[in-house]
Amino acid sequence: MFAIPLLLTGLGAALIPVVIHLLHRNRTVPLDWGAMLFLEPGAVRQRRSQRLEHWLLMLLRMALLALLALLLAEPILPAGKFNPLVGRAARDVVVVLDHSLASGWRSGRETVFQRGVALVRRLARHLGPADTLGVVLAQRHPVALTPAPVPARDKAALRRRLLAPLRQMAPGLTGSSLPAAIAYARRYARRGDNFQKSIFVISDDRTEAWRINQPGLWRAMLGSSTAGASAPPVFDLPTPPDRGADDIAVGGLRVEPAIPGVGRRVRILAPVSNAGPLAPTNVPLRLIVDGRPLGVKRLTRLSPDQTQNVVFHCRFTSAGSHWVKVVALVHDALAADNWSLAAVQVWGRMPVLIIDSALTNPLGSLAALRSSRFLRTALQPWAVGGGDQVAGEGNSTRRAGRAGHAAPTVLTVSAAAAADLYAYDAVIVNDPPLLPETLLRRLYTYAAAGHGVWFILGRHTTPPYLRALDHAGFTVGALGRLATATKPFPWLVIRRPHNPIFRPLARLKQNTLLNVTLTHWWRWQDLDPRARVLLTTNRGAPLVLQRSIGNTGGAMVLWTTSVDGRWNDWPLQGGSFVPVVNQTVYTLALGRRRLLDRHYLQPSDPIVWTGPTHPTILSASVIGPRGAVHKVSPRLTVNNRYLVAWNHTTRPGLYELKFVPASIPQPVYYSVSIDPRQLNSQTLSRAQLAWLMHHGYIRARITPRQITAALGVISRGVNLWPLLAVIVLLLLVAETFWCRRMSYWHTGDDAEQLVAAAGASAPSSGPLIDEG
Repeated sequence: MFAIPLLLTGLGAALIPVVIHLLHRNRTVPLDWGAMLFLEPGAVRQRRSQRLEHWLLMLLRMALLALLALLLAEPILPAGKFNPLVGRAARDVVVVLDHSLASGWRSGRETVFQRGVALVRRLARHLGPADTLGVVLAQRHPVALTPAPVPARDKAALRRRLLAPLRQMAPGLTGSSLPAAIAYARRYARRGDNFQKSIFVISDDRTEAWRINQPGLWRAMLGSSTAGASAPPVFDLPTPPDRGADDIAVGGLRVEPAIPGVGRRVRILAPVSNAGPLAPTNVPLRLIVDGRPLGVKRLTRLSPDQTQNVVFHCRFTSAGSHWVKVVALVHDALAADNWSLAAVQVWGRMPVLIIDSALTNPLGSLAALRSSRFLRTALQPWAVGGGDQVAGEGNSTRRAGRAGHAAPTVLTVSAAAAADLYAYDAVIVNDPPLLPETLLRRLYTYAAAGHGVWFILGRHTTPPYLRALDHAGFTVGALGRLATATKPFPWLVIRRPHNPIFRPLARLKQNTLLNVTLTHWWRWQDLDPRARVLLTTNRGAPLVLQRSIGNTGGAMVLWTTSVDGRWNDWPLQGGSFVPVVNQTVYTLALGRRRLLDRHYLQPSDPIVWTGPTHPTILSASVIGPRGAVHKVSPRLTVNNRYLVAWNHTTRPGLYELKFVPASIPQPVYYSVSIDPRQLNSQTLSRAQLAWLMHHGYIRARITPRQITAALGVISRGVNLWPLLAVIVLLLLVAETFWCRRMSYWHTGDDAEQLVAAAGASAPSSGPLIDEG
């Protein structure tokens, strides 16, 4: 058999000498002449022998080209009882060593990774002098420890370049993909000099690492079938951990609200799970904010396979970038999942524009803008309450004073027509009778660019205004008639409790909207499929709707009832009205920032920062979780803003973005969480192992005692490439010698012909006899 059968097509090159002979043969007609009688018969016999040697030379050249084609196809003599050349051939051995987060699982005194390193050392002791050894770390992106496999005969290099670095290496913190690592190991094995190749996979046999449920990934990485002659055998050498040990894991943190404000109460929810067989009690959990411990809470009991949410509260006293971390103060089997952190971007005063129902305000007094007084009051800052921990001010301290949230600006319709909408984080359009067409178009462009607009309908709303909204692109459905309620008045029902606008109210143990009295609202029919109904009456009439605008995070919110206290008494219910108003503004203001200014990342998510062009950024750098500094080059966008992007966030932990000059607000924190799929402890079943072996992805599962037998397996027979190379070299020498010899023959033959021809034409040297 042949390693590269496609190159056997080169056997057609053996016909090239025949084609050249046919194209260049002499097309002469024999002509007898008198002088031929004086040629000796030996010359004719010599000509015939030379013709025979010409044919033999052509056959030699044909054999040379044919053997060269066979040489390139890499012929292999299969192993068997009729193959006398079979033996322990030298091979290139590549070890795929799991370096994922799960490799840090501790079994007794050793981690899974340390046990894998011990197996690498054991395998190195069984290698022959002509063998080579290479190690590929299976992590988020597979990487080899050395550029090429290290010869086993060089014991010093083997210890210095492979075994010593592995012994000093810590377990990984990323995920791993064994299909990708095996494909990388195949390419890496080609750098070795030996013909035989073998791959050993050392892992804890988790299904998540083997990607057993992704056959498409296996086909993409290794092909649909690996039973061909070019595929080296893959042996599974598992190191299963002790799953009977305790393991407490802290999941991804959730910070609420999504846009924390200065002095605003922040809720930090940390899910804590128990993956061990025992039920630990009195588990301590510590909250750390910006590097300062702020408090400890304890779980009284955590049953096996149970998850409980631990809630911390704090307030931030300054705007900008912060980070929070929750640590389980335990010593268990896996230390890498005992903590979780999140980067938090705290906002200062958010500028909000309120377009009042008044068309003009000749006196310039806020008292004239009566329709928006409840909105303005709900968005005003309030005092910081006691009992919460204040970040940056010590442990459990209380701070009094005012905390900044939204900064509302109330304008009339005529004044808003000339306002710069992009100077505000959100725009509220509160019950105007009509809006100029140019202002409506600007509002839609503003929303499509990633911002939010909130439309409130009321007693000043007119059907022409609603039709203008639909024409401008703010379509939510078909307008119905004005609805008027009678006793018993309908009550309000939250239809989407997980929506960020109503999530704070839905989380309460009682419905705070039951006390709201609703008398009037605008009916909507045939709602647009893009519109989501958030709040309705108990009869299903929509009261609050939300719809996305554009594809960059923009949105609109529509209230079908007023906020001036005339159609309902909701503004007087401060316990529910104030949170909903603020949550609506925060959700709309988040918009584009949710897509671009993301600070809580998953592994491999890019770090993205945008900022103004003043002051000029001289340099930017990213500091990784282990303190490594990476330079980043800022770029200018089409919107004349700076853009900094960095993609190498595979390692969980805290990343810092810093700038020069120091006048730019910094550092900017980004957190990368642990991939929760890496905590799945399910291992390969017999059926899954049989599937891998059936498709040829692995040869067999072996134990440490079977390493020697696996190294002695002759997977493809004996390679005939060196033998054919020697034969081709000898044929080249023979062909060169033969051509040189025949060139001498041609030279001597031509000389003899000239002498013979001269002798036949010259007069006799004897005396002349005159017969006449």
